[in-house]
Amino acid sequence: MRARCSSVFFIVHILAITDPFLARHILQKNPENYPRSFHYEAAATTIGKGLLAVDGETWKRSRKMMQPAFRIDPVLGVAEVTVRCWKDLEQNCRKQIAERRELDMVLVCQRLALDVILRALCSLQLQAEEADYFGALIKAALLRLRIRNTSLFSPPLWLPTTNNRVIHRVRHTLDAFLGPVVDSRMKEPEADDMLSALARARDEHGQGFTRQELLDQTKTLFAAGFETTATAMVWMMCELADRPDLCDRLAAEADSAFCGGEVSRSTIDQLPLAGRVVEEVLRVYPPVYNLGRRSRHDDEVNGLRIPGGVDILISVWGMHRGSHWGEAAEQFDPDRWLPDRHPARDAYMPFAAGRHTCIGIHFAIVEMQMMVALICHRFRLRWAAGASRPGVRPQITAAPDGPVWLQLEPR
Repeated sequence: MRARCSSVFFIVHILAITDPFLARHILQKNPENYPRSFHYEAAATTIGKGLLAVDGETWKRSRKMMQPAFRIDPVLGVAEVTVRCWKDLEQNCRKQIAERRELDMVLVCQRLALDVILRALCSLQLQAEEADYFGALIKAALLRLRIRNTSLFSPPLWLPTTNNRVIHRVRHTLDAFLGPVVDSRMKEPEADDMLSALARARDEHGQGFTRQELLDQTKTLFAAGFETTATAMVWMMCELADRPDLCDRLAAEADSAFCGGEVSRSTIDQLPLAGRVVEEVLRVYPPVYNLGRRSRHDDEVNGLRIPGGVDILISVWGMHRGSHWGEAAEQFDPDRWLPDRHPARDAYMPFAAGRHTCIGIHFAIVEMQMMVALICHRFRLRWAAGASRPGVRPQITAAPDGPVWLQLEPR
């Protein structure tokens, strides 16, 4: 690909792929030859050198230390956290409904996802205005990072450009917000949250995270865990507003699952339709729609030669809408995930694949499964008068390019 800037020519070598076999070769079969690309390193300018921004031995050590906090049994606690967060948010929604106000589901999903990650991660709770502020802050940072990643020339961070000022402001704000709670957990890591588990974690030499390492991991989990879930939930609300019958089916399923009042593992097991809806929204609207890698050495896969030193772009968006999913690949159909439909799971990687599979995969799935069940359990969703579905604004995530105005009708 040639790009022209004034009288200087740049030649950029990029291999863009949607083939799932090739993608899994890169991510799973030969990952040592394909470290993360520079796009991930750029994330360190905002959220520090957490799991998303590092690779190699540093990543391996951190991942191994953090993994116990994200195993399936501890993560089941997120179901209870999600219920508590929803009950608080539901009151605010009903107040707006009583005032005959429409709801922007971008803000609703943003507030709910932010509340869940903060309570589960570090036992913090924000007011709605604070949640909106942090949500806007993270979105601005993601947009600026995308601009930085796709520019032919990225100025050094010490230059006071618009992009750099936003990046610095986000980093300083997150440090000031999360730094004190990190300090508290390092002194007394006994709280029942993920940050305390990370503060207690030790590597094979008995060493824990330093203060900066723990802060960077906390910022990474906070930013990534909130934005990806909120984005997926917004697209889910759009699909449910288009399909009242599906919303009613989810409500009936939730009525049965929640009839006992207590939330347990069996509650999750009683929400299979909600699970399929989550899987399908992650297929049609994968929040992380591209994965970047760079080849170290020459490689060959099924006759395709991949030279060393090439940037590789794995299009999850393209793969999820490709021929492996049949002629109706772009159609939203949760029942394609029924076992007898034999879904093309090899062509499905919303959480990446291989050793860099998202550490929060179980957390996110349980969280979204509970969210959609709780919302449909309480409300019917309709498009507000004059409202329309937004388009996609690619930043680091596949975010909507405008509000999603819905009418919520209490059941």
